[in-house]
Amino acid sequence: MIDSQADTDADRVRADLVTCTSLLVFKGVLDYSGHLSARVPGTDDRIFIQPRDASRAALRPEDLLVVDLDGNLVEGELPPPAETAIHTGVYRARPEVAFICHGHPTLSTTFTMVDHPFLPMRHFAYKFPDGLAVHPDPTHIRSREQGDAVAKTLGDAGACLLRSHGTVVVANRIQELLMDCLDLEENARTLLIARQLGTPLPLTPEEIVQVAESYDRGGHRPGKLWDHYVHLGRRAGVLAA
Repeated sequence: MIDSQADTDADRVRADLVTCTSLLVFKGVLDYSGHLSARVPGTDDRIFIQPRDASRAALRPEDLLVVDLDGNLVEGELPPPAETAIHTGVYRARPEVAFICHGHPTLSTTFTMVDHPFLPMRHFAYKFPDGLAVHPDPTHIRSREQGDAVAKTLGDAGACLLRSHGTVVVANRIQELLMDCLDLEENARTLLIARQLGTPLPLTPEEIVQVAESYDRGGHRPGKLWDHYVHLGRRAGVLAA
């Protein structure tokens, strides 16, 4: 049974998932497809995820489905996304992960189609010093075996790319999930511009250490970024005032 505190936590997670989904649609990480998920508070093997066919731009907390880690629908009337296996595969492999986004951002995905690594250019890309692993399967990830394979490609990293397809980003907090999704696309944008101007000069291993230490002294950036985009979303009419 889920206790009353878990019920309250579940309501908050539902609301946060809807907010994050709306903001990622607003910023082009999600489009008519792609999906976010979260572990259901108070459970070990349940996740929230949006319906397969409902518009991401119109998602409401009550629309979210509950599925188990085998992908079976537990709560809700509509079918879950065809690629629910991405989420369940990662959650089974990574018990510490609380939130997942599978999106189709154009610039990040471009680096699965060129012979050039996803180099850390912007200082916030220190979290991905070795770039991002590219999962070689370009098809829809529908089966348990395919989901497990994505989780293997992801390993213990915070994100990976799917060949000619999109991204998988994981986090322990919803604010971090939004931040990392936006940071990855901005790093891709910077790298593409740098290549047009000349030879890219990514962060060096020494600079990676320095930047990591600098960020660790604060720790406030995910919340700051979240609040900023929530206010932008409200001003743009993407989120309710």
